[in-house]
Amino acid sequence: MIFSDLTNWEREQHTFPAPIRRAIERLQQTELDELPAGRHEFGEPGMFLLINEPVTRDWREVKPETHRLHTDIQLLLSGRERMRVAKVSEEQVITDERYETQDIAFYDEVHNENTIDMVPGDFVVLFPTDIHRPNCSVEQDIPLRKAVVKVHRDLFAT
Repeated sequence: MIFSDLTNWEREQHTFPAPIRRAIERLQQTELDELPAGRHEFGEPGMFLLINEPVTRDWREVKPETHRLHTDIQLLLSGRERMRVAKVSEEQVITDERYETQDIAFYDEVHNENTIDMVPGDFVVLFPTDIHRPNCSVEQDIPLRKAVVKVHRDLFAT
């Protein structure tokens, strides 16, 4: 997992994997406020953009998830979000596995979760080894607007 923000991006970008750098550069070049919610092509095979507009919920109501094929880059555009994260391990048990059809699996209980409070401009990069519980409330339930780039694992092999 990587946690950063667009302000520090210029100093840190050399440490990021190439497909993540390309995706963040595209995010910066895209008029994200003008895009409607939903899926958008993102200028490169194996990469697409989702504009999500969820309402945050108490963390106990949000199922932790992982992806096998895609790395997520989640950029908060508006609102405040608490993201809970943990590492995949043998003690973490998948209870609803949908990798083949939707590239997602869910967990009922996750051990050793950490929290990250995000404000607009913050982003996280969540690799397939990162369990994440997105869209959690910081203090109260509020609407969010997020850009989520899905980067296919094949892009990391080049």
